Amino acid sequence: MAAQLEIVFDRMEALAWECFGNKTFVVIITYRHHYESTVAFFERIAPFFNIKLFVITYCTYNKDEQKDVPISTCQDQLEEAYQLGIEMSNLQIKIR
Repeated sequence: MAAQLEIVFDRMEALAWECFGNKTFVVIITYRHHYESTVAFFERIAPFFNIKLFVITYCTYNKDEQKDVPISTCQDQLEEAYQLGIEMSNLQIKIR
């Protein structure tokens, strides 16, 4: 887990009692080797704060070829994120 993500976790904990619950979070994680602990963190706290959680992950490293994979090549995940954005924007329109 990167230091920047640890800072996010610290800030989230500080905000936990200030209108933090009943929100929707979209977590998009690109990773080279593993991501399970990061996803597990969000999955652990989501029920406690009544958070609707969406997680999209993509490995940006090809282990067989030992090469980085450009994010632009992950069309399935990009499309999933795009469709989720459309779905969420439609929900916002209905709420107003």
